[in-house]
Amino acid sequence: IHDLEQTLGAKLFIRDTHNVYLTPVGKIFFDEAKAIVERYDHALELVKEATSTATGVIKLGFLGAAVQPFLDQFIGYFKEKHPNIKLVLLGGDLDPLVQQINADALDYAFVTHVSSMQFSGMCSETVLSDRMVIVTNPSHPFARKDSISLKELDGMPMIAFEKQSCPITFDFHKQLFKSHGLRYNIVHEVPNIETGLFFVRLNSGFFILPEHLKVMLGSLPYVPFSNEDCIVNLNLIWKKNNPNPLLPVFHKEFTTFMNRNS
Repeated sequence: IHDLEQTLGAKLFIRDTHNVYLTPVGKIFFDEAKAIVERYDHALELVKEATSTATGVIKLGFLGAAVQPFLDQFIGYFKEKHPNIKLVLLGGDLDPLVQQINADALDYAFVTHVSSMQFSGMCSETVLSDRMVIVTNPSHPFARKDSISLKELDGMPMIAFEKQSCPITFDFHKQLFKSHGLRYNIVHEVPNIETGLFFVRLNSGFFILPEHLKVMLGSLPYVPFSNEDCIVNLNLIWKKNNPNPLLPVFHKEFTTFMNRNS
């Protein structure tokens, strides 16, 4: 109360040993503040009503394996809260998803490996972080390690994603090696994970993946990195100038859902 009176430059209350009374100025402030609070509460009710009855379509892209821990549960949660909003879901690969966000073919996308350089004109929010691992042939000496530092891979034969078909992932890995001053020795460039794992089975080199893709490895061993910066973030991205009025509804519900389940 004292801080408020100092801010306003006026005395709001008269105090004696038994009671506290509003001054004339305090009565004016009370009436105005009460009206502001009532308008605020009314606005919240209007927003709540509008979002609960909202209709329309939200187009959502995602990387399948990366969103498995939560997406199916969130979709069920969202549909229950907003049965009149249709969610159009599109699973795909990283680079096409980012391209479709830029082309306004998607409203939101869950993507990995995307740095701030790809966020021009976009908003992003980190949802989860996953550590990176190297996948090796069972006969490779690295296969017997519990963890590995990025420095140990300096100049070692590496299988990498193609720059042409997977430019975001290619640049992500290359910049990681460059930031540590290490040589990036690519012996095979591959268009997809399956081809990369094929060359690993041939013992042609190691392959770097996020740990959540271990379900694809079969009998191939993987070793986590010991470096703290060897992580991959799963980001929710959307364009800043997206005109879809339902984006705040989706974002509010997704934030609430993740906070409840964290």
